Amino acid sequence: MDVDLLVTDAKIYTDEGILDGGLAIDEGVIYKVAKEANLPKASSKIDAEGNIVLPGLIDAHVHLRDLNLSYKEDFYTGTCAAAAGGFTTVLDMPNTVPPTLNASLLRERMDLAAKKVIVNVGLYSCFPTTFEEFKSIANLGAVGFKVYLHRPLTKLDVQDDQILTMALNFAADVKMPVVIHAEDRSMIESVESALKKSGKHSLKDYLTVHTPEVELRAVTRVLALSTNIPVQLHFAHITSLSPLKLICQARKEGKKVTCEITPHNLLLTHEDLLSFGGICLTDPPLRDSHTVDKIWGCLKSGLIDIIASDHAPHPLKDKLVRNVWDIPTGIPGLETTLPLLLNEVNNGRLTISEIVRYLSETPSRIFHLNSKGCINKGLDADLTIIDLTKSFVINSDLFHSKAKYSPFNGRVVKGKAVKTIVAGKLIMDNGEIVAAPGSGTVLKINKNG
Repeated sequence: MDVDLLVTDAKIYTDEGILDGGLAIDEGVIYKVAKEANLPKASSKIDAEGNIVLPGLIDAHVHLRDLNLSYKEDFYTGTCAAAAGGFTTVLDMPNTVPPTLNASLLRERMDLAAKKVIVNVGLYSCFPTTFEEFKSIANLGAVGFKVYLHRPLTKLDVQDDQILTMALNFAADVKMPVVIHAEDRSMIESVESALKKSGKHSLKDYLTVHTPEVELRAVTRVLALSTNIPVQLHFAHITSLSPLKLICQARKEGKKVTCEITPHNLLLTHEDLLSFGGICLTDPPLRDSHTVDKIWGCLKSGLIDIIASDHAPHPLKDKLVRNVWDIPTGIPGLETTLPLLLNEVNNGRLTISEIVRYLSETPSRIFHLNSKGCINKGLDADLTIIDLTKSFVINSDLFHSKAKYSPFNGRVVKGKAVKTIVAGKLIMDNGEIVAAPGSGTVLKINKNG
């Protein structure tokens, strides 16, 4: 039989190692992986030019904005940034305006995304207020719930232990993962209030508020409250060693708990924050160099499950104000994550296998993306083709994202995505977006699948 597409002259990442050959793709699905002589005929071909073909990369933590924040980013520009960065699937957070906190708003957001996205997009929801809404959100196919412990977004008072326990139970009942932003609200508010009253508003003051202890208390609380609840927990952007140790201990005890690290928390320190200013400001903030070195050790030893960009775009002018309490937190990361990590592969600090584990295999498992994450017959033909030898200078002016800035601007890196394929369709070719708005897919996750 003839198939829709062949990817030829490829070095294909498989479970058994790198295979020199090609892929046959039909109706958006991988039909065959083999030496080129053993592939069927096809109506079209993509020449990989001897480059490495990876399973489509998955970013489990992005903020695509849109709705009332479309001036910061929208579903089209955000997914163009994803495609340019080699990501075939992104999971979008619910701290939108208005926040995604019930089935009606989730459906509205899904419908809007369907008209604009060019990659696969899964959507999170905040916690709703009733069990019926938990079920409705799950039935719509949301990828999970996100809870912001440090900053209230919904009417559900997650500062109250009984209410948070109830919500975790509800999430477990509908088989939905819960992603935690782990910073303790009471600790933040007490110290921040005192600093504001004293007229303090510097970057160092921000570090005084958002300490590792704030992160530790939040992780401790959630793990304690969920002891007897079969809920799947995922801690976002862990930055400190003590909370990571607690997470690892909970995992050893049989708890379903995972965590992520961001590229900026691997490659920048709080010295960079003080040097670059607001463009480096994130929640939680960058840590000291000693902590960063230790976190690298944890990553290499498998204690951290995935890497996620936490792509968080804002207008540059908002990131440059003097009063730290007025600076929106977050760094745009979709277009820098992969080249920064491939640069570390070229430096000998990471391997291609680790890239695939942290950005494809494990996120697909954690978030029930059952047809993604590896290159096998019958799975979705989502592919990221990388040139590991290509050196270039990161230039934020050329970003597809609306956020034209980066703390990595001007950095020379080696390695980048040169083609991105989603469901057997080429959507990015050497930096150029070649897909139309709405050609991507809004994922509907089946928790029982």
